[in-house]
Amino acid sequence: MPFAGCDVGTIAAKVVILEGDTILAEEAMPYRMLPRQAAVEVMDKALQRAGLSIDRLDGCVACGFARKVVPFAGGDVPEIMSLAKGIRWLRPAIHTVIDAGGQKIRAFNIEKNGKVFDSATNEKCASGTGRFIEVMAKALDLSLEETGVLAFEATDPVSITSQCGVFAESEVITHVNDGRKRADIVAGLCRSVATKISSLVRSIRLEEEIAFVGGVAKNKGIVEYTAQELGVTFVAPGMDPQSVGALGAALVARERYGGKG
Repeated sequence: MPFAGCDVGTIAAKVVILEGDTILAEEAMPYRMLPRQAAVEVMDKALQRAGLSIDRLDGCVACGFARKVVPFAGGDVPEIMSLAKGIRWLRPAIHTVIDAGGQKIRAFNIEKNGKVFDSATNEKCASGTGRFIEVMAKALDLSLEETGVLAFEATDPVSITSQCGVFAESEVITHVNDGRKRADIVAGLCRSVATKISSLVRSIRLEEEIAFVGGVAKNKGIVEYTAQELGVTFVAPGMDPQSVGALGAALVARERYGGKG
């Protein structure tokens, strides 16, 4: 009995297909089309990877920014709940989660019974989010993947003081015009983002086992600088950190339509 979870965020769509305790397929893709179209496309890719047709699914639950428009979902679940569900299934010892996505940063704790408590969210400003990094990468004529590794080549990281995306972009352009190395600029950006994330995370109590998930967690520079800022070591969730919410939604689908917790 395969079940699926579809997480449609602001800049990426993700699907996980689960059968029993086996992940048959996980797929993540950035998108520029309408969220509904993105959901259909990413599901098609996941079904092809799993060797299934959509009528073979016994249920699908959606989460994320555009969860209400996923056409093949039988229901939806708040993103924070799907993240907690996915983390608990992957690594029960993890009790603090940092989630940095396309336009939102959040941190929360999970009790041993799986309930979420002590949470903090910043969605009023895009600074530190995937969209912010995307804009900065474009200003530097770099791919998102390149920004994740170039920071480690820095010898003299610049200082990015602006938290506002518009002013931060202006700072980046100024550094470029001043002839600063792109690696040093990228390192400065990663440190700036890490400072923003860490400031939010410090508003909750940190448990011993901490996971960093969401699309921003795929940027190795930001993850490293955030760990240094907080003085912690992150525990890998055990899968693509961007797809943990989709996994949680698939687990919810299994509970709702398969009768299994």
